[in-house]
Amino acid sequence: MRKTLFGAAVLLGVLLLSAPGPAADDPPAVTKFGALEKSLILPGWGQISEGRVFKGAAFIAAELACLAGAVVQNGWGNENYDLYKSAADAASATRYRRLVERYDGRRNAFLLAAAAVWAVNLFDMFAIIHKKETAGESPSLSLNISHAAPREIRLSFGCRF
Repeated sequence: MRKTLFGAAVLLGVLLLSAPGPAADDPPAVTKFGALEKSLILPGWGQISEGRVFKGAAFIAAELACLAGAVVQNGWGNENYDLYKSAADAASATRYRRLVERYDGRRNAFLLAAAAVWAVNLFDMFAIIHKKETAGESPSLSLNISHAAPREIRLSFGCRF
């Protein structure tokens, strides 16, 4: 199972890295999905489309690792649940039930980690897009101190979203 998931992740990475880009004289193609939308679908896809291949591959690998861990832990939990249901004595049933709870807890932790990877990916993609859109503009946070009269000092704080 692990070899299959690892092989699928490697194959996906090779396909994404070996995909031909547009020729230099070709106008940019109009796409239906922007980088942020791509990252909503698959964490890391948006980063790869923005030319940040290593970061995108890291997000894809992290997401696949978390989901693979959840699948493996779920399978082990299901196996122990079957053993729990068919246990002959109370001691065995108690042991298998504890194992089920342990594997279910691990599965949930992997799912939470996958959600965290997805959220960090979206924040990163938002920062990339925001940085591109505000290139050349003044910083979004500003602090100005000025004086107009001998006893007048002005302090202004600005925040642009």
